Amino acid sequence: INERFGVEYGDYVLRVLADCMKKVAAPAQMIYRVVGDEFMLMDTSGGMIEEAEKVYYKICREIENAIKRDNYKSVYTISGGIITNNDIKGKTYNEMTKISQFALSQAKAKGKNQVYCFKEEDYDRFLRKREILRLMRQAVARNFEGFELYFQPIMDAEHEYLMAAETLLRFHVSETEMLSPAEFIPILEDSGLIIPVGKWILKNALLMCLECQKSLPEFKISVNLSYIQISKSQILEEIIRDVDELKLKPDSMIVELTESGYLENTVIMQTLWEKLKAYGICIALDDFGTGYSNLQNIGDLTPNIVKLDRSFTLKALKNEYENRLMAYVIQMVHSIGLKICVEGVETKDELKKKKKMKPDYIQGFYYGR
Repeated sequence: INERFGVEYGDYVLRVLADCMKKVAAPAQMIYRVVGDEFMLMDTSGGMIEEAEKVYYKICREIENAIKRDNYKSVYTISGGIITNNDIKGKTYNEMTKISQFALSQAKAKGKNQVYCFKEEDYDRFLRKREILRLMRQAVARNFEGFELYFQPIMDAEHEYLMAAETLLRFHVSETEMLSPAEFIPILEDSGLIIPVGKWILKNALLMCLECQKSLPEFKISVNLSYIQISKSQILEEIIRDVDELKLKPDSMIVELTESGYLENTVIMQTLWEKLKAYGICIALDDFGTGYSNLQNIGDLTPNIVKLDRSFTLKALKNEYENRLMAYVIQMVHSIGLKICVEGVETKDELKKKKKMKPDYIQGFYYGR
């Protein structure tokens, strides 16, 4: 608003918001401007959360009316965070400020033009994420202390020999507690720490590949890439440099990109894929069966390997329709000259059923957790 119409009009909008709040406030409800475009309404009469929500929606309606009166010169909304006396009981001023800011941030995170009532369990999760981030920053600074790589076998389906292994990242917060990747990977990505950690993963995964090739010359190592690494780091140069330094054949490495997250047909993605393939790196499309544009992604990225997600495998084991669908998918992938890997095989019976579909590779707890 300031950029389009100037600071004076921005101040006018703030006055409109203040007037709208004053218009709906009851006698026992005090209004304050905290900072910038943030205001606080404090109810000293001991009102309930439901009443606070009603006040928020009344303010929203008043703002809509004000925008209409201004002939829609600018359209804006408000987000509201609600905290109760019980939430701040025994808290210092600094702690109260943090809680109120958290409530407001949660409302914005819901998509803006929303109201959020503070919940202790949400705040505890927020604090846990912040603590995990602190520990991971510390680990990176201490030469990645606490991070560890696990390697899950990828087996040749027909002859059941070890073809490759997928690199899996683990993080220990103590000697006894190891965090789930589902919890710490998003924190790594949101914070950007996935970039230094990704470099560490790449180097150590390739070192493991070199070690395994002493016994299995054709062994390959598979590494997952985050979209953050692709968009915000020189990942192509890093892969080529590390492979060359270790004197590995380029096709010793498989690069996996998950389909369920952020696959986009962008120039960055296309360029990376083309250069990786030109260099000789194998490309795998991970989590096939969980996204909404699977066939398009196969066409756009033309991977060497398509990996069927565990959820797809489970459905096929329980439902004849899904089982036939999976068989047709495998046939279709083979018909365009690509290899297919079935993930999530956990028992001998599952292995027997999946092998009938003639996949190229099989991965899962049956061969190694």
